[in-house]
Amino acid sequence: MLTIYKNSDERLIQKSVIHPNHLLLLIDPNMDEINQMTRHFQLPAKFFTDALDQDERPRLERDEHGYLIVLNLPIKNPKAGEKHEPPYITQPLGIIHTDSNLILVSRQHHPLIEQLINGECGDFQTEMKTRITLLLFKAVAKAYDDHLGYINDAAAALQQKLRASYQNRELFSLIELSKSLVFFSTSLSALAILYRQMMQGRTFKIQESDRKLLDTILVDIEQSAEVAEMRRESLSNLMDAYAAIVHNNLNTVLKALTAIAIVMIIPTMIGSIFSMNVALPNEDDPATTIIVATIMAGLSLLLILFFYFKRYLRLH
Repeated sequence: MLTIYKNSDERLIQKSVIHPNHLLLLIDPNMDEINQMTRHFQLPAKFFTDALDQDERPRLERDEHGYLIVLNLPIKNPKAGEKHEPPYITQPLGIIHTDSNLILVSRQHHPLIEQLINGECGDFQTEMKTRITLLLFKAVAKAYDDHLGYINDAAAALQQKLRASYQNRELFSLIELSKSLVFFSTSLSALAILYRQMMQGRTFKIQESDRKLLDTILVDIEQSAEVAEMRRESLSNLMDAYAAIVHNNLNTVLKALTAIAIVMIIPTMIGSIFSMNVALPNEDDPATTIIVATIMAGLSLLLILFFYFKRYLRLH
């Protein structure tokens, strides 16, 4: 869907015809809309199809009639909750600069785009292509920081559940969080490379004041990349520790069950001997039953004490 925006009285209004200095928003465009854009701006179709590719990484590509900047935005996974699906993933956003217009291309709506249109990212005029781009860069850095906070909170909540859990559900949840951090870490590293390339000013011409803003954004992205990597390592260590705890708990339970089985076997064996149809000494004496029961109870008590002091019957 193509939406055209133009400034009017300090707000954006929608227009029906493309004119210079309009901001164009393409959300999940069909081939007719892509062909319309390529003909109107003389741009290669891959500028639009690449921006719609879910696996596209951040990069900068130049053409004689414009250039494409691909960013990765953090989003909540629409398939979150399904098996092996991470809670957060990244979504590409294409920013296409032409001589007369700025075009934003995305496969689906993203809150960050809505914030830009609503003026929550900062004031701008639709002809300010560089400023709009830098506002998006800044918003992307904040979005990553926010989502890393969400992941940290989720990991902390899971860590509390792990203390008393013997199930695999929490471990799988940690694995899925780790997958999200891999997505974020990869995208943030690529964004840092892209921003350094743009700082050189060979392809993306920026003013000195904008360069300072881009430098600040680069620092934020690099910090977020470091945080993502640290939290990924922390989750990996937590999963290793949890696996060791589960293994230790399993061994403890097995030792307790083995000890209980041995304690039960002794009276069972003695009782089996006296229940056979074979003549035994003093089997007619009433005291024999009391003596045998006392021996079974004594042996069982001795075994219980032995296993208890050997910590076989303790689960903690």
